[in-house]
Amino acid sequence: MIESPYQVDIPVTDVASFVFSSGTPLSREAPQYFDAACPLKCFSLTQAEGFVKQVARGLELLGLQPNDKVLLYSHNRLFFPVLLWGVLAARCVFTAASPNASVTELEYQVRNSDAKLVLAGSEQVSVALEAASRAGLSRNQVYLFCDPEEDTNSHQSQNIREWTEFWRSAAEVRSWSWKKMSSLEEAQETTAIINYSSGTTGLPKGVEISHYNVVANSTQLLFKRTVISNTQKGLTRKARLDVSGERWLAPLPMYHAYGQAYYCANAARLGAKVFIMKSFNVQKYLLYLDIYRITFMTSAPPILVTMSKQSNPGRYNLRAIETVVSGSAPLSPDLGRIIEKMYLHPGVKVKQGWGMTETTCSVTGFAPDDDDDGRSIGWLNPNCAARIQPLDDRNFDGVVPAGTVVGEIWVAGPNIMKCYYKNPTATADTIVESNGRRWLKTGDIGYIDERGCLYIVDRLKELIKVKGLQVAPAELEQYLLTHPDVADAAVVGAKLNDGEYPRAFVVRKEGIVTSTELLDLIKGHFAPHKWLTGGLYFIDSVPRTGNGKVVRRSLSAIDPKSLATRAKL
Repeated sequence: MIESPYQVDIPVTDVASFVFSSGTPLSREAPQYFDAACPLKCFSLTQAEGFVKQVARGLELLGLQPNDKVLLYSHNRLFFPVLLWGVLAARCVFTAASPNASVTELEYQVRNSDAKLVLAGSEQVSVALEAASRAGLSRNQVYLFCDPEEDTNSHQSQNIREWTEFWRSAAEVRSWSWKKMSSLEEAQETTAIINYSSGTTGLPKGVEISHYNVVANSTQLLFKRTVISNTQKGLTRKARLDVSGERWLAPLPMYHAYGQAYYCANAARLGAKVFIMKSFNVQKYLLYLDIYRITFMTSAPPILVTMSKQSNPGRYNLRAIETVVSGSAPLSPDLGRIIEKMYLHPGVKVKQGWGMTETTCSVTGFAPDDDDDGRSIGWLNPNCAARIQPLDDRNFDGVVPAGTVVGEIWVAGPNIMKCYYKNPTATADTIVESNGRRWLKTGDIGYIDERGCLYIVDRLKELIKVKGLQVAPAELEQYLLTHPDVADAAVVGAKLNDGEYPRAFVVRKEGIVTSTELLDLIKGHFAPHKWLTGGLYFIDSVPRTGNGKVVRRSLSAIDPKSLATRAKL
């Protein structure tokens, strides 16, 4: 077992109070949240606090009670953080669904979360109304999620009310405020958010995150972000940021824990200006990084892959970026180096962080001035601990350095979830009480080096076992992605005759590369048990969750015979 080298004090408070006690009275008056497509649409924390009171009081007068669930089904929008903060200020519970969820998927989440109210973006209204009806909610329990004073005439035919209709007036809430939390027990026991696991191998589970979990993880992350090395590099970087201030771009979906933690908690506390993108588009993303002189880049492997395939990166000046963090899925060191060479100023490195929905967001990462070769996911956040649980029936020869203790990573800390909502069996399978700690069995396979940095080999459920030897799909996927004509790739285990073998599904960029070329690429770099003996097939797109994880069950269900002709092209 190892523990973080740092311990920090976690404020005992609710999320709304944590957010709106940030900075100074003067800094809270400065515009902080912007619509990236139209930056004249913006608000300060002081303005946001007023909006939050209007929302929270409105929810109370709608009849919602503490612990009632409010579900948002929408793309990112400028007022996404306001809704989240408002729901929590009302002592209700926030949950959000992917804007691409189908009627069936949304109905499942509405039912499973016991949502009392559904808010839907303009593009999601029809699906939301159908899913809510199937789940037993009335039309009056569905609202249109839009910006205040937005023209919504095109939705009048659907006879749906705007969410601003339940807001109370600014005058009415001027002397009103939410009930603040002051005891540790209350902060730990009061659920703030139910985020749904990605469900790559089964039905999504609702992860209950308390107010204390959110505050703890934000405090941990901000501590690590503000560590400054006493070197010329560190001091110079700090001096630049002192002049420019922090500016963040928000392309990651805020229905997911990663986006919520960074844009709705960390940025607010740090005083960073946040430019919110409705959805990801690589040309707009690069343009916004350039024109807004973004200093901190939150990213994920699918975004970095797309950036690496751009033919004219010199069009964009991204030299204001001081730090890049990649999360949500494993990142190839080779891909990180490609991004550095294409876009970043010398000395800025792409570094990984690691976390899960069950850890609120993050559990490991690097401080801005740390050095790493790109393989590690970093060191433990303050107040966290980790242990490696050996797997006796697994052989990791060739996967990790010789003599390394490898196994399932278990983590503990104040940011570990309360439980899985209404699922005590899954909770008992995942949370282990031992020596006074609540350990989360992460399902990730990895090891710890002499620095105390962690490394991920792959997911326990996704490892392929070839004649007793372990094959990590992520390792093969990341190597395939280094080929210039591979736009995306995923590897799964294929059951063939006497065993299981790696099978790749590849999306071509230009349609030039052949299966033989890619099969030979793998053969030339990996041991025989890692060769793609299960075949390689070209597809139009790799099924992924909103946060970039491969939905492997969908690939495993594909009949290779239907793709055989394309694979031979």
